[in-house]
Amino acid sequence: MYSHWSQSHTSERCYMEIMTRTAYNQQWLNTLDSHGSIVFHSDFDVMASCSHRFSKDQVWGIQFSPIFCLEASDSYYHRDLCVRNTHDAQPQLVAKFYLSGEHHVHSPNIPNIPTEYCERAGYSYLFSLPEIEEKEIYLANQRLHLLRIYVDPCWLQKLGASVLPLHLQMLLNADPPYRFHQCLGKMTPTMHAILQQILNCPYKQGMRRLYLESKAQELLVLQLEQWLALEQGNSASTPLKAADLDYVHLAADILDRELSHPPSIAVLARRVGLNEYKLKVGFRQVFGQTVFGYVKVQRLERAKQLLLIGGSTVTQAAASVGYVSQGHFAAAFRQQFGVNPRTLRQ
Repeated sequence: MYSHWSQSHTSERCYMEIMTRTAYNQQWLNTLDSHGSIVFHSDFDVMASCSHRFSKDQVWGIQFSPIFCLEASDSYYHRDLCVRNTHDAQPQLVAKFYLSGEHHVHSPNIPNIPTEYCERAGYSYLFSLPEIEEKEIYLANQRLHLLRIYVDPCWLQKLGASVLPLHLQMLLNADPPYRFHQCLGKMTPTMHAILQQILNCPYKQGMRRLYLESKAQELLVLQLEQWLALEQGNSASTPLKAADLDYVHLAADILDRELSHPPSIAVLARRVGLNEYKLKVGFRQVFGQTVFGYVKVQRLERAKQLLLIGGSTVTQAAASVGYVSQGHFAAAFRQQFGVNPRTLRQ
């Protein structure tokens, strides 16, 4: 079956094939059997690689227990795809962390859930959407790299309901099942570091499992901490409206694109349509730091990734994110990450 997808933020209409999730999974398994490969397999995790008519994928699945699982997927899509997905009736908490790419979802007529939304690189999400039908849109010519954590809601009970964000308290107590989808904003540098630690786990066998499970739990704790901070910020004496927070995210996107020469606060506020006060308050509410602090952290994180990938000298990495003085860059890098930038080149 073929249909079109109209994105709210663009006039493009993308014609694509529609498949059910069951049919897509079956064709993926069939291709894995005939042309794919199992990269490795243990008693608790497996990594598989497969190239089929929609994308080239590498998927790593890890089961720590029947109620706690992790999945890392790295795909390059060369063909547009729409997957019609039906969620199970059993509530499940899902955390998602996007390293690259974007994923569009169309979920009409579901109370408290936007009809259309987009999950994208650099952000993390937490949701529980039992017993719904939705369309998931995967656009061609993009790398979609993300990590998912699947948790039974009962896992939250050991934390104590009183310390949880309101939506999670309702998830534990609601009957019928409660639904929500929460964007937690930009991933913090600590989250990025943990994601890299998971993807580059240095241990084997039993220690590997313990290490990966602890890192997955740490990511969930950081998400909960971020969410509680958002709730506290929104209950402050000068809370921002949801539309204003959208403009704050837009401002962050502008800074991310223009890290080497970021606009001033006054110019940035005018570009997104907020006054300077709301912009400053919004950055503290959403990211827990000033606009200047956000730019500094993102510059250093970008430079760190360039050094880890290779191909850039320390001088080149510093210059690419706007540092004129290599000495100032090295000092800021050591303060942020605790290591000299040159050690990442060795």
